[in-house]
Amino acid sequence: MTYYLYKKTHRTTGLQYLGKTIQNPFKYKGSGKHWGYHIKKHGYDVDTEILLETTNETELISAGLYYSALWNVVKSKEWANLKPEAGDGGGMPEASRKQFAEKMKGHPNWAPPPSQQTKNKISKTLTDLLTKMTPEELSARMKNSCCKPESYTPERIEKMRQGMLGKKKTKTPKLLAAIEARKEQSLQNMLNAAEKNRGRTWKLINGKRVWMDRETQNY
Repeated sequence: MTYYLYKKTHRTTGLQYLGKTIQNPFKYKGSGKHWGYHIKKHGYDVDTEILLETTNETELISAGLYYSALWNVVKSKEWANLKPEAGDGGGMPEASRKQFAEKMKGHPNWAPPPSQQTKNKISKTLTDLLTKMTPEELSARMKNSCCKPESYTPERIEKMRQGMLGKKKTKTPKLLAAIEARKEQSLQNMLNAAEKNRGRTWKLINGKRVWMDRETQNY
């Protein structure tokens, strides 16, 4: 079984969500309660980034707790997560998870979820590691933890492309802000030019507009 740890960013609001899935991560919307309300209100218009692709559930849990601590996803208002991503999902109640676990016992693909003691041990280990690292080491670790360019094989790129087919492309808040800033700068340039040439006139000389004094006709 392949697990995906992903980060989703809403293109309109900028809200982010950290989650995991065994489905196509580009089509899977996420199961977080707050995240679900958010996309219901603002629409599912998101960018999806794959942080980890693995068949090892322990590795998935470790990475989920690491990024949860690194980005402070529970307390930060920039994230929709209500609890750390520990590989156990965000929308299934505890009673339902236990019932599902009992039902799946004996299945060849079934692996029992880690105990709370195991999760606490992993969390403490990662927390101790992060607190001892300098900002430079944290930055380097972050870059090395993300998908490297060489991991984007032609097959993976085609899979990602297929997942994005039919999705509506919209301008991000950052791009919209840049467009508005460019409009304001263009308008300001026009106003500056109008003020500079107030009381002057122009005529075409060799196909170019040349400004000159209206009275003296001096350039």
